[in-house]
Amino acid sequence: MKDDAARNQQVVEEEILLQGFVDHRWIQPSDLVVSQWVRIKCMYGCPDYGKNLSCPPHVPSVVECRDFFGEYELAVLIHMVCDAPTVQTHEWVRLNQQKLLDLEKKVFLEGYERAFLLSFESCNRCSGCPSTVDGCRFPYTQRPSVEAFAVDMFSSVRKFGYTLNVKKHKGEKADRFALLLLK
Repeated sequence: MKDDAARNQQVVEEEILLQGFVDHRWIQPSDLVVSQWVRIKCMYGCPDYGKNLSCPPHVPSVVECRDFFGEYELAVLIHMVCDAPTVQTHEWVRLNQQKLLDLEKKVFLEGYERAFLLSFESCNRCSGCPSTVDGCRFPYTQRPSVEAFAVDMFSSVRKFGYTLNVKKHKGEKADRFALLLLK
């Protein structure tokens, strides 16, 4: 049984690298820091709050998110650096979100039936989210961000050896993190 798990993990590792995500770490989801303050920041400070189906209040409560992470034994924290010029950031986000969705699908097809992606940014496929499930044009590709699931990314990524700081200027390279949950 352990041999199968190791073999499956190696297949996932190969898929991650094929998608070009070379900077990643295998983690225990129970080590993530889930905090109410992250949800409050979404509510008071994020322009997508209530307008995007992959954002609060359209996502589980903080307690439900914490319970959700408890159902997983393994995850891959994927680090990306957005160094695209400001005018090309939207395209960079869209391209990398698609690569992450492709990764989730391939991992699912390899036998991880509970594979679930938390992206590094809220869904941005449409210019304006309909904010109702039945109005969504891409319901199968919509994924919430890690922060939408109340993960304190500053505290969490530091636990895994990364540095993450608030960017003070638009032109600065931005560290982005996605999470692929596996079971």
